Amino acid sequence: MNVIIKMIQGALIGAGGVLPGVSGGVLAVLFGLYKPLMKFLAHPFKNLKSSVQELWPILLGFAIGYVGIAKVLEEVLKAYETQALAVFVGMTIGIMPSLFREAGEKGRNKYSWISLVGVFVVAFVILGGARILQLTIVPNFGWNMFGGACLTLSIIAPGMSGSVLMLPLQMKAADGTISTFYEHITGAIGNLNMGVLLPVAVGAVLTFVLLTRAVDWMMNNRYNVMFHGIIGLVIAATIFTIPFGAFTAGVGSCLIHIVFVVLGCVATLLLDKFNQKVEKPVEKAEESAVEEYAYASADEAFDAACSALREIL
Repeated sequence: MNVIIKMIQGALIGAGGVLPGVSGGVLAVLFGLYKPLMKFLAHPFKNLKSSVQELWPILLGFAIGYVGIAKVLEEVLKAYETQALAVFVGMTIGIMPSLFREAGEKGRNKYSWISLVGVFVVAFVILGGARILQLTIVPNFGWNMFGGACLTLSIIAPGMSGSVLMLPLQMKAADGTISTFYEHITGAIGNLNMGVLLPVAVGAVLTFVLLTRAVDWMMNNRYNVMFHGIIGLVIAATIFTIPFGAFTAGVGSCLIHIVFVVLGCVATLLLDKFNQKVEKPVEKAEESAVEEYAYASADEAFDAACSALREIL
């Protein structure tokens, strides 16, 4: 039964890595699986056998949820683009309470709010400028790598929905049609398009290698600053995901899309409620102590080094 629950949790985390408005990393935190996953990703060959034995149901469920939801999303976005975007916006609104709850878990200070507002303003200016100038991207190896990096950030950075970063980006396909960069990436995952997935995998691996330990350090030493910055980024990106044209097309269209926003909001609120009921694994006191020591802040490490040097001299 425990294996089945872990597989379901893994599938939800995988789906959260693809679904706009849902962060796989946040789901991992809420399930109590974030730390063991990050420990494994940061040091994959350390205690490999025991890590694989503990995490294989989660990783298997993750793969199923990741590929399965991508295929579904590709078809939904083709047939009901504005309705799907309205649902995604609602899902982002619905997950905000849990994001703010998690962001304040270790307290808030002025730097938390500076981080949130600062990141929001920067992201808003960049995305707004791209929208005003009507910039479109042409998919190539580099952009596909960026897509892989965005999807990876959804997992290793709780609160970050990489798909929200891809939705505002307008893409011009080879046949001249305009769609979102997000549709391009999810379509490639759902159809196992290796021409796109190869650079996506390269971007994902590079992001894991280069950022996993940095994100892990930030989560342990600058938790509130990082989490509030992510919230600012998600809010800014979501604004440019709203299908304003559908809301202004008429009263009927507006009401229909409001219903879809509410449905998305209710879905993530129910998911958050379910997450809170799931029993989280309790860390051993010894492991917590070792981890606390391992992730001592840079200031403390510097002070200790200075003290030791003074004693030697």
